[in-house]
Amino acid sequence: MATSLPPPLRSRRTLELPDDVMEEIFLRLPADNPASLARVAGGCKSWLAMVSDPNFAPAYRRLRDAPPMLGFLYNYRYTDEGAPYWTSHFRAAAALPPRVRRDRKHWRALDSRHGLVLFDTPESDGHLVVSDLVTGEHWKIDGHITFPDACNATVLCARDGCDHRDCHGGPFLVACVDSVVAGDRRITCAMFYSSVTGKWIDPIFVEQPNVIDARGHSAVLGNKVYVPCVKDGSVVEYNTRENKLSVIKAPFEVQDQKIELMGVEDGMLLFASVVKPRLYLWSMEAGPRGAAGRAQSRFIELGPLLPRPVLVDNTEVSAVGFAEGVGVIFIKTKVGLYTIHLKSKQSNQVHRGYINKVMPYMSFYTGAWEPLPASDEA
Repeated sequence: MATSLPPPLRSRRTLELPDDVMEEIFLRLPADNPASLARVAGGCKSWLAMVSDPNFAPAYRRLRDAPPMLGFLYNYRYTDEGAPYWTSHFRAAAALPPRVRRDRKHWRALDSRHGLVLFDTPESDGHLVVSDLVTGEHWKIDGHITFPDACNATVLCARDGCDHRDCHGGPFLVACVDSVVAGDRRITCAMFYSSVTGKWIDPIFVEQPNVIDARGHSAVLGNKVYVPCVKDGSVVEYNTRENKLSVIKAPFEVQDQKIELMGVEDGMLLFASVVKPRLYLWSMEAGPRGAAGRAQSRFIELGPLLPRPVLVDNTEVSAVGFAEGVGVIFIKTKVGLYTIHLKSKQSNQVHRGYINKVMPYMSFYTGAWEPLPASDEA
């Protein structure tokens, strides 16, 4: 019996899309996972040319309201070498090169904003260092903070009209606000360093009874830096353009509440504090010359978001970090560090340690500077 012939093989044709269509697809890849662009770059020469084009990265950033959170910095104090020392750690939330996410022994991260990180380096000539972790650029600042535990230091982009989606290589300021005692008077002192002039300006002073929270989070609105005080819900406003200091009050509605966290949300100052079992949030407009403006309040029930034991025992639960632009708050508990997304009300454990201060690192990474590792290597 004759056997039938197999059906003819059909040729497989790869669907080829025009370059402009492929570029539109690449522009919409998720910004919070730079490895996706790295895989594109490794696909073929034409794709590599697209994502390496000087016009690609600016277009990629314009499609997004804010840079993604590539990770966060935190500090640990070690004593294994006799004398105690700090080490700055980076926990990556995306696939990043090793030089970005490496530990920095004898360095302490003081602040992170606008794609920049401010480090105190007491074992390295005692300088402050400002680093762009994405590009690898860093700048040493002459002089150092004599008493870093008593000074709240802030780094910020100083480019006029910048939307802070592409601050790489731009001018910056470092603002320092601290408390000094003169007899029976307590005085707040402030000064800033400009990368344009390469100099610190002369300090200015205001007499007010509250101590600056040196380890607290500062907030930046335009050219104004806001620094919390330890007690009384007071906030010092430092206007770097006019070189003036003012004092405002946080809009707390919970008695004896303190400022655990400050940030900026939708152009307003954001204050956060945990009173078990709730996370309280206050948003306030900052008026002219230190006047407090309209305030709004809300709260989030933590019961569905955190392990029940940490909400019913006497251990501390507090807000220790805020990723501006993406609406993520970090919560410290005895069983680890959690993130809470303010819009989705979802939580996630991101670290098992006990971390007192989290500094999110917000920046775009399109892989234009060097190849990225695979996602399982990050």
